[in-house]
Amino acid sequence: MKHFLLGTIFGAAAGTVFSCMKDSEGNRPGKPLKDEFDAFKHETSRFNQALQKAKKASQNLNDQMPQAERTISDISDNIEKYSRHIEPTVDKIKQKSDQLNQDFGENNIVK
Repeated sequence: MKHFLLGTIFGAAAGTVFSCMKDSEGNRPGKPLKDEFDAFKHETSRFNQALQKAKKASQNLNDQMPQAERTISDISDNIEKYSRHIEPTVDKIKQKSDQLNQDFGENNIVK
């Protein structure tokens, strides 16, 4: 415990002396770290804003899912009704087409 306390005091003293020193341009060594820390805070703020927007979009999507599911179900039902409605007409057209193909084939036999 004694060595830990001594190391902490020595480290704090060295850090204080180091922070008071200036380089050849007159800047303190902590200035680039402060700039990087400010940039990091800015990016963190932007990330939080983007995260909030994503949460809001997710909530909007979840709110509208039941309506979309109902719409898809309604469209599917309408397609099924329409298919049942036109099926007899399509069958008649197919029968007429088959009949015409047979008639056309019988009349065009080369002798």
